[in-house]
Amino acid sequence: MRGAALIVLAWNQWTLTRRCLDSLLAQDLDAAEIIVVDNGSEDETATALDAYASRVRIVRLPANLGFVRGMNAGIAAARPDDDVVLLNNDLLFGQADWLNRLRDAAYAAADHGIVGCRLLGPEPGNLLFHLGGFIEPELLWGQQSESGQQESDVGQFPRTRRVQAIAFALAYIRRDCLDRIGGLDEIFHSYFEDTDYCLRAADAGIASVVAGAVTLRHDQHGSTRDDGGFRERLWKNSRARFAERWQQRLIDRYRGTVLWQGLTRLPHAWGQLTRALLWRLDARGLRMAYSAVLPELLDGNDFRLELAARRMLHSFPDVALVCTPGQSQMPARGRFRVAIAFSEWRRPPAAWADYYRGFDLLLVPDAFQAEAFREIGIDTPMEILPLGVDREYCHPQVPALRHPAGHFVFLAVAESLHGDAPELIVEAFRRSFRDDEAVELVVYICPGNDESAIRETLENMLARSSGARVRLMFGWGFPGYERAQLLTAADAYVSARRGAGWDPVVRAAIACGCVVIAPAWGSQQALVQEWALSVELAGEIEDPAEPGCVWAQPDRDALAWRMRDVFNRREECVMSAMARATQYSASNHLDLSADRLTEMLGRGSTLLAPVPSMRPHQPCDLDRPPSGQMVVLGMHRSGTSSIGGLLALFGAWPGPAELLLRGPDNPRGHFEHGEIHLACLRRLQAAGGDWKSPPGHAPPAAIDAFRREIAVVLDSLDGRRPWFIKEPRLCLLVRELLPLLTRPVFIHVVRDPSEIAASLHRRDALSTTKALALWETYTREAFAGSAGWPRILVDYNALLENPLATANAFFDDLQNLGIGGLERPQPARIAEWIESAGTKSDCSGIRLSAAQADLQARIADRGILGQR
Repeated sequence: MRGAALIVLAWNQWTLTRRCLDSLLAQDLDAAEIIVVDNGSEDETATALDAYASRVRIVRLPANLGFVRGMNAGIAAARPDDDVVLLNNDLLFGQADWLNRLRDAAYAAADHGIVGCRLLGPEPGNLLFHLGGFIEPELLWGQQSESGQQESDVGQFPRTRRVQAIAFALAYIRRDCLDRIGGLDEIFHSYFEDTDYCLRAADAGIASVVAGAVTLRHDQHGSTRDDGGFRERLWKNSRARFAERWQQRLIDRYRGTVLWQGLTRLPHAWGQLTRALLWRLDARGLRMAYSAVLPELLDGNDFRLELAARRMLHSFPDVALVCTPGQSQMPARGRFRVAIAFSEWRRPPAAWADYYRGFDLLLVPDAFQAEAFREIGIDTPMEILPLGVDREYCHPQVPALRHPAGHFVFLAVAESLHGDAPELIVEAFRRSFRDDEAVELVVYICPGNDESAIRETLENMLARSSGARVRLMFGWGFPGYERAQLLTAADAYVSARRGAGWDPVVRAAIACGCVVIAPAWGSQQALVQEWALSVELAGEIEDPAEPGCVWAQPDRDALAWRMRDVFNRREECVMSAMARATQYSASNHLDLSADRLTEMLGRGSTLLAPVPSMRPHQPCDLDRPPSGQMVVLGMHRSGTSSIGGLLALFGAWPGPAELLLRGPDNPRGHFEHGEIHLACLRRLQAAGGDWKSPPGHAPPAAIDAFRREIAVVLDSLDGRRPWFIKEPRLCLLVRELLPLLTRPVFIHVVRDPSEIAASLHRRDALSTTKALALWETYTREAFAGSAGWPRILVDYNALLENPLATANAFFDDLQNLGIGGLERPQPARIAEWIESAGTKSDCSGIRLSAAQADLQARIADRGILGQR
């Protein structure tokens, strides 16, 4: 079974190395070997390591060869099939399952090759030093966060996601990536070698990703502190070498310049769009420059924004993208003039019409806004740009303090006195609840122009009468990225917005798992109807600040009833909101908005065409023969037992005979290892499912326990390669199995899905609709999990129709892949094993859905394997 080599590079600073090793050895290190490279230490490191000799392997170098050569020495010492994990000695391991979660990320896709994680800086700062970063091409200042900000840890960036590069303070590198790219480039001593490696890997179609499920602590530069300028000299030398190789290439990746004309603070909706979309567009190959339309102080902690503001415009920008309220009337300064626009009213002010006619393209977030702008006579080309939620910050796992007494908390956010109608919410709450009930309303009053007026209005209301608990939060500013903590501290978010504009807070609340109560009107209409609980309207009223412009008036009684109803059904409502949060974010997030916006900006402008994507790396492309480990994948009743018997005839070992299962439905044997069968059963049960009800997600502990059980079996088989394992449930668990295998071959057994459905109906009394749905799930998971790895497809129907020819073709496929140790059986033995086709199952009346028919067609023409 393949493992991982954990390579710790040590140079002096024994206290740091000892702390690193002690914390490392206390964690779950399944099938991993620790290799400590002593890089010519001159302190007590050399002798102190002797105390660890029974638990780690020590590689001693005669002198300090630098980070790159030291790590390469560790890579060379690793077992030839092991993945490697490069580790600084100033890391502290406080997460027991860090290694297995890195494995999950590494094998989530065939082209993942390099994996980093979230790294916290030294205590007590609790700042996130690394989230996967980028390097800007002008000055080559590398940043360890894609957003360009160093922030406190509030659970942001929790997903596994692709990045330009990771810091090699910790880097999990898959063996097939090393086989293709080699070790670190020794033109570097230290610094820039990690970005160089990630860029070279990207040239080969290998992705660098960050595992958001892993957070460790990094005492940055611990091994080179107090060095009298040594670190600075290393950095400058490496930067010069990096610039020679990459600077012009990085500059050339930009498609042109986009000038973003907007705001970063107030109003909050517009500021959030600037902060969230500008860096995403830059990461998509648009050289972003920024111009504030009103005087404002930029956030000095936002590198991406400051970089965009500093950029000189050597010529007229290819695109001017204006993102401000319509009343700003800011002229666009670019060849292709684009505006992102939305109105707070059903019909915007007539003065906006002439302004927006001056643009080449008008982008609005939804059909309501499109109709509103058309009503005032705007004939500018217009398209809908759905604006999603920032799922990197807004999700149910954001850490937050809950009410100490367990009260149910409603939260309201007020930025505009007239637009947000906070007085309606306070009045509805006071009418709905008694003071002795375990419920509270918190109204957060945003800093801004209306802050004093909102506070005065609400304080006067509360002073006039007693009633249920209402708390006002004011005079409290915090970074925008921490807003999700405010939301997750509450149980429900309640809005009485009169305005029709795009509201980022209601979307963030849905993504955070809050119960959301809001009027279904304006840009929120479809959103609230599908994902929230709506409040009826009493009608429409005129905005006192904009004569002639109307917006909604929520019904007071309906708002009060809805809040009471949510409290009465609080457990049900909270569970439902939490369950749907991830589903909402998956299809309504800002990365999709950025992709769409990038495509729109390229259509009518002088931007260059996108740089063609590299063909994704596939392990099957490597010129290394398979190891002799084979995994048979196929749905229940698809003929996997027949294929298992053929493999045994070829000479592949399924394990000891006494451990192989037999059953009344297959008295000749399933060729399933009993311990693998039980491990699969336990794995699905631990996630709350079984073979008939495959679970969508699994607790990390269940994945780890499954791997440990399977690892024992694989170790017992490995002495007799070639071997194979089969169990239909493995179709669902391929990605979890991959880290244990060394250059495996996957054998997909396929059969007419109608026959599978008919067989499952007879054996298990499943409806044919349910059986087909299971076939689709198993088949999609099996092919997706094995994508990019060596694999063979065997058609069970063809085997029954023509046993000898199909079996011989199967044998030839195995031979062509380079699996040794097999012998072609005599035709008589094949004929004896494979039963003739006989009478086919009655499949009349069984109909595949369109998606199932398409899947079956791609299997039939082998397009599912990437070939025809």
